[in-house]
Parts: sequence; C-alpha cells; structure tokens
Amino acid sequence: MRPVQFILIVLLLLLTYVYFSRLRSGLLDRVIVLVFAAIGIVMTVIPDFTTTVANFIGVGRGVDLFFYLAILGLAFMCLLLYSKIRDLEASITDLTRTVATKGARSPDKKDDEHTD
Repeated sequence: MRPVQFILIVLLLLLTYVYFSRLRSGLLDRVIVLVFAAIGIVMTVIPDFTTTVANFIGVGRGVDLFFYLAILGLAFMCLLLYSKIRDLEASITDLTRTVATKGARSPDKKDDEHTD
C-alpha cells in the first residue's frame, strides 16, 4: 500500500467518524454516507477497478469518472442547500409576521405614553 492510499483511507474514516459523531441525520443519510465511504475506500485500495468501471461506462480514466460524479454531487448539494435556505427564509418571515401581529396594538386603544 502506498503512503497516499493510507492517508486517503485515514481521512475518509475520519470524515465518516466526524459525520456520525457530530451531525444529526436520518437513516437514509447515514446509509448514503456509509456507501460513499465504502466506495471511496474501494477506489483508494483498488484504483484499477475505478478505471475498469470508467471504461465500461465509456469514460477514458477512473479519475475522469470520479470528477464527473463529484461535479454532479456538488451540484446536487448546492440545490439541496439552496432549498434549505429558502425554507429557512420562509420560516423566518412567518415568525416575524407572527411576532409583529402579537405585539401590535389596536388603533382604538390609546397609548398611556402619549396622553396630554
């Protein structure tokens, strides 16, 4: 095993550990992370397998296949994060409206502060 392979495997295992120990997620998210970690370890230990899969799909090299999939994954993550930001903005707007309407005074009541 080459030193770079050992370093990559340790980093993959460390990232997986941090994900499971620090981040809350659903069962499907955990399964996806485990699958990606396993695929990453297989790609690191057996780099020729990635090239074989890439050639089967029609891509020249395994590295190219990895980058194509990584770009698609990053684009998908950007869409998910954008969707989450939109949901948070809508929640903040609803919360602001609720707080504003609960703190509002009716026009027929006079403020004690402005009486002459």
